[in-house]
Amino acid sequence: MILWVMPDAGAKSKAHYRSFVERFLREHPGAEVSVRVLTRNILWKKIFTLKYPAAGETVPDVIQIPHYWTALLTRAGVAENLSRLDPGLSLSSALFPLRAHCCKPGTKDLYSYPWWFDMSALHYRADHLRRVTKNPEEALATWDGLLDVCARLRECFKDAEGYYPMQNSDWRGSLSTRSAFTAVWGRGADLFDADLRTAQISSAEFKQGVRDYIELALREYMPILRERGSLGTMISGKASMLISRKQGGVSFEGKSSVRVKTLPVPRTGERPQAYLSGMNLMINAAGKDKETALEFIKWCARPDNQLPYAAAMDVFPAFEESFEKLVFSSSSRLQTYSGILASARTLPNITITGTVVEILNRVLAVTATQIVEGRFTPAGLDIELDKAAREADYLLSLYEG
Repeated sequence: MILWVMPDAGAKSKAHYRSFVERFLREHPGAEVSVRVLTRNILWKKIFTLKYPAAGETVPDVIQIPHYWTALLTRAGVAENLSRLDPGLSLSSALFPLRAHCCKPGTKDLYSYPWWFDMSALHYRADHLRRVTKNPEEALATWDGLLDVCARLRECFKDAEGYYPMQNSDWRGSLSTRSAFTAVWGRGADLFDADLRTAQISSAEFKQGVRDYIELALREYMPILRERGSLGTMISGKASMLISRKQGGVSFEGKSSVRVKTLPVPRTGERPQAYLSGMNLMINAAGKDKETALEFIKWCARPDNQLPYAAAMDVFPAFEESFEKLVFSSSSRLQTYSGILASARTLPNITITGTVVEILNRVLAVTATQIVEGRFTPAGLDIELDKAAREADYLLSLYEG
């Protein structure tokens, strides 16, 4: 069996996957498993060639995919029907927000299976925030409050070289589409209208949500277009806060000198919004070892495998029993996530979602460059978002009409 996965643990990914596969092989000694680690961008480009592989080309049997790729890859004929391979396969024990993203739209047939998920939250250093506010939870409840805290932190640490109030969660130092969505949703906008006929990207609420998020870069509260490794972090004292989808156990737990607390992402509207991203496992319709692939997917869903993998990757198990064990048997900081989950939202599992996200990534990449070069204007951002809306509307007319 050939497994394609993404580098979710950074430089440690290969070692983690090797250890994980070795556990599977101890229970399935007759199986053969090889792992290939691909970035999301490379996987996005390669996955569409899988339906018609070239002669002699090695193709994967199992592929890790973001949940909202399921509909597209099902429509493209790349994803195998898991319900056909195993009619007894069920989502009854999966967390509710993840279930709809495993099926072919309009059916109950499973074409991918939950593996793990992450969701956005705000982490902050208690010792740093104590210096600028008596009540961090209240001060960081709103986006305006966050910006005010950033201003105070900037002044407090003005003599600290290389300091930024907010650590950038993107390893490339880019602007994150996923972080922007929490602000967009808070403003009352969504990616598409409820009837899936029109994109909301050009709406005033969507644009305002994007502007809310990029204020962190415009005011130089968060570094952009610089590799994370070249900057200080919360742990090193060169940042005080971090909006991240990782749960932070690998970075924060066990470091007695740094006490990190977790809150919902500050709201831009009436209620906080969390971005939840599920990672699923899909069997390639052109794969050669579907029997082992199916066994592997079901093995990954077991609580005794979900928990250690989620802990190693700094993410959350996708099944109810495993999630509850992780959250409620861990630190009080992690227990905050039980409340965050209630406000979590996902991108829709429809054919064009992945493409539209790539379009928005392009818009934010242009925006980041303009900010760094001092060329950014709100009007220019509006023009780019209007263009993105027209592209999205065209795709909706082709595939969702």
